[in-house]
Amino acid sequence: MIDVADCVADLAFRLNFKDGTDLAAAGNWVTITELYEWADEAVQQLAAGAALFVTYDTSITVSSGTALYNLPASHVFLLGAWLAGTGLRLTPVRELEALDGTWSATSGAATRCSVDAGKVGTITLYPKPTAGGTLGLLAQQRPATIDASAHTTQLPGVLQDAITYAMLAGARGKESDAAMLDVAAHAEQRLDLYRQVVRHLYGHGQ
Repeated sequence: MIDVADCVADLAFRLNFKDGTDLAAAGNWVTITELYEWADEAVQQLAAGAALFVTYDTSITVSSGTALYNLPASHVFLLGAWLAGTGLRLTPVRELEALDGTWSATSGAATRCSVDAGKVGTITLYPKPTAGGTLGLLAQQRPATIDASAHTTQLPGVLQDAITYAMLAGARGKESDAAMLDVAAHAEQRLDLYRQVVRHLYGHGQ
């Protein structure tokens, strides 16, 4: 777990404030709320770019004769799927069409699934299942929003500096008398290096 409040406290002196209390004072050129917003944006980008927030979801119940289901609201991208314990092969819709010209009407024991055969945010089973069961999804999920009231996130501790750089880039890139665009650019470059390392270690996302 990373506590972003620690990142905010660490950032205070880097932004030329005496401490966290001075940073939080009203009327400053940057606010605590903005810092948390930049931190949240960085974490959401990490979630979209690499498999950092993986979960196994079993909230979808499959019914016989129904192929299309809504994915969980927090879903980002799919890594694997199982129906009643049987693995489903992830298959793009173009391959389903090449495999079976009437694929959307075919019924049988489901062996494949597609996340682009229906509207965004849905999963389609192929063939249309003739038996129900629980759909298990191994997927990257969208982490909870980070703000002043919920400032912890389940990331490896080594990424705490990445969040600090994200907030530093946002603050020094903000249009104000305290803007330092060279510092903002440098912080963004450091953040990008972390993104590259994360993709290498955890795999690419979308």
